[in-house]
Amino acid sequence: MELEPFVFRHDGVLIASRERGGDAELNREVSRFALRELREEEFAVFTLDLCNNQVDKHHSRFPEGELEKIGRMVPGRPLMERHDVRGSLPRGMFFRSRLHRDGDTLSVRPDVYVLRTEENHDFILNIEGGVYRETSIGFSFGLPECSVCKKDMRTCDHVPGQSYSGERCHYVMRDVLEVIEGSVVSSGSQGTGFVAQARALPLVDALSAARDSFHAPVEVWSAGIWNR
Repeated sequence: MELEPFVFRHDGVLIASRERGGDAELNREVSRFALRELREEEFAVFTLDLCNNQVDKHHSRFPEGELEKIGRMVPGRPLMERHDVRGSLPRGMFFRSRLHRDGDTLSVRPDVYVLRTEENHDFILNIEGGVYRETSIGFSFGLPECSVCKKDMRTCDHVPGQSYSGERCHYVMRDVLEVIEGSVVSSGSQGTGFVAQARALPLVDALSAARDSFHAPVEVWSAGIWNR
C-alpha cells in the first residue's frame, strides 16, 4: 500500500547577519536569483541554522544523508513569515547552503538575502536586533522510520516519546521529497506535529490517523458483478 508523504515543520535558529564590504562573489551569488545584478546596499544577508541531526522536541531526527539532501534543495526556496505560504509573499530567498559540524551535531546552514525595501525595514530590524531569532523549515518526506523497530511508524505500535526497554522512541525522517520554504517564527517550529492537507495535527493524532488509513480494509470490485 502506497502511503501519502508527510509534510512537517522542523525548528532552527537565526545565527548571524553577514557583514559585507565589496564582496563581489556574494553579490554574484545573490544576483543569480534576481532579474538584474543587485547592488550591495540593496539587500541584507542572514545565516540560519535551519535543521540538524539531533532528536528534537517532537521526537524526530534527520539522518545525516537527508541533511545533505536538504542542503542541496534549499537554494532557490523562499523565506516566509510563520509558514504563511497562502496569505503572504516571501520576505527573502535562500541562495546558498552548507553543512556545519559541531561535535556530534551536523546542521544545515543556508544564507538568505532580504531586500532592503520600506516594506522589509521592520522585518530586517527585528532580525538584526535579536527579536526575531527562531526559524522553521517546511518540507515533505516519505518515511517516518521508528527508532525502536526500524519499521514505518505508521505501521507499528510504538509511540514517539515513550520508552521501550530503556530506549526512548523517536522517528527518523527519511526520504525527504521537497523543501517547501523556510520561515521566521515567533516560537520555533509552529507545527506541533505532522501536517496533512494544510491542517496541523498533533503528533499522536497524526500517527493515529495515518495508522487507521494504513489498516483500513481494501474494497475490491469486480466488473462482472454488474453484468449479471
